[in-house]
Amino acid sequence: MGETPEAIREWYWGQVKRLTVTSLIYWIIIAIVLPVLSPSLKGVTLGPIPSLHWYINAFIVIVLGVVLIFWYAAKMNQLDQELQRQLQEGK
Repeated sequence: MGETPEAIREWYWGQVKRLTVTSLIYWIIIAIVLPVLSPSLKGVTLGPIPSLHWYINAFIVIVLGVVLIFWYAAKMNQLDQELQRQLQEGK
């Protein structure tokens, strides 16, 4: 016999909260910690390009933020599909 809708709802919201908190922690690392630590890479160069700390602040943080958005969306889609499967089994 399948789970009750209440149990499925509790499971779903628990998973959503866990995923959201995990994403928030990743976002804090990307948006705050990397730029704060980037001055320590001042002077590190890769050939004729500017110092690596400039790339972290100007490019890498933005790219990682966008990647995080797509990762979150993909994980939420997986979670929604699992919810639909559980609801169909529960009927």
